Amino acid sequence: MNLLVRKKLGWLFWLTPFLFSCESEEILSLPQEPGDQALSLLFKEIPLSYSLVQLDSVATNRLPNDDSYRFLAGTYRSEIFGETQATTFAELGVDTRAEVEAEDRYDSLVLILVNDYFYGDINQTTDQRIGIYPLLDTLARTPFYRTDEIPFSPVALAELNFIPNPKADSVADTLRVRLDNAFGQELFDLAQTDAAALTSDSAFREYFPGIAMTSLAGNSIITGFDPARLRLALYFSGNDEAVSSVYTFNAENAFNNIAADRSGTPLAGITSVNQRMMAPDSGFYLHSGTGLVPTLSIQPIINFIDTLRANTDQLFRVNRVEIYIGATPREEGLAVPDRIAAFAFEDDFSLIIDSAVISQRLVRFPVGLQMDTAPRNGVFSVPPTESSYQILMTQYTQNIINEAPNIVTEFRIQPLRTQLGRRLEEIVAEPDSIVAKVFYTLLE
Repeated sequence: MNLLVRKKLGWLFWLTPFLFSCESEEILSLPQEPGDQALSLLFKEIPLSYSLVQLDSVATNRLPNDDSYRFLAGTYRSEIFGETQATTFAELGVDTRAEVEAEDRYDSLVLILVNDYFYGDINQTTDQRIGIYPLLDTLARTPFYRTDEIPFSPVALAELNFIPNPKADSVADTLRVRLDNAFGQELFDLAQTDAAALTSDSAFREYFPGIAMTSLAGNSIITGFDPARLRLALYFSGNDEAVSSVYTFNAENAFNNIAADRSGTPLAGITSVNQRMMAPDSGFYLHSGTGLVPTLSIQPIINFIDTLRANTDQLFRVNRVEIYIGATPREEGLAVPDRIAAFAFEDDFSLIIDSAVISQRLVRFPVGLQMDTAPRNGVFSVPPTESSYQILMTQYTQNIINEAPNIVTEFRIQPLRTQLGRRLEEIVAEPDSIVAKVFYTLLE
């Protein structure tokens, strides 16, 4: 990094209490007297370089205590991101057991789903059709990724038809679909004979590996269901009972398959994983769930400081360095991530992982761009402010100047690592909205 990384006597960081106007360069005043030195406070806006990458591995399996996770099913087509189709693969476990007497009779088998997630254009919605199919194989106890699939029977247990609710995130809808009576009667017979298949989760998985929830023809949006509130209810009653008893099963191990077809869009050129490209319109795009993420380089900041230092004999001090990522407002129903992070990556775009001993325990974590408010080796995650993500990285720039080890200049921009494959969210930003703002002082 030539002149930039050489330590210079008197290089300091002055954190100023102001936000400055967006002129290319402007001399501003300080509230304190600069002494006998002539002081110029200047500002430079620097366009940052970036590219787009289709990641190879995007984990979509359900994690313990992940309240944000949703079972996704449906199809949505966007002019920018193309067609996205989601399918859920979920195994079931025994939840509550009820005593079944010899004289009891089968009533019904009902899948209960709580729809509280919506992804798509609310102006293009039609009736949503979801097929429920039995899996033909069990789910392994390994990570699952967005391209994984489990074979399932072509014969549906049921078809769920409902009107999607664009306000599902705040007003949840409880949906009930009656499954195939032959399968329900079979389950009831097992319960009535106290069969071993219903005595444990593992035994039940061997008997019934689980269900696939797939998008059927005609869908125009993707809906999500709360896994914690999914229930498979087996209803039965005795000859003299007016109210049915219930034997329930809940969701266990699960993952989402999320397929993307970008043909006919500006992003159609991304045809393979780990392939860099620029969109024809030079747009900055992120589509979580499908694994399309931008990479962002801060090298232009370094180049600017290098050039400035090489062409002035004045003492140079950096006051503040900010990165802005614009986010064009999306249509209602198309979520923008409320937090994003910047992770360093290897040549194959996988995350660079570091480790540290914390409380006598080895902790592994991804290396990321440090915000001024984050701890060492922390990762920034900030909410958008007025449709822009703002990252304050003054200290990180100082680390570069001070020749700190393991400095990284290029990052993956994405939602937090555990959320990349959990939901469908997007960022669409114009090229001129990806900038750094550098506030600096020259002393004569």
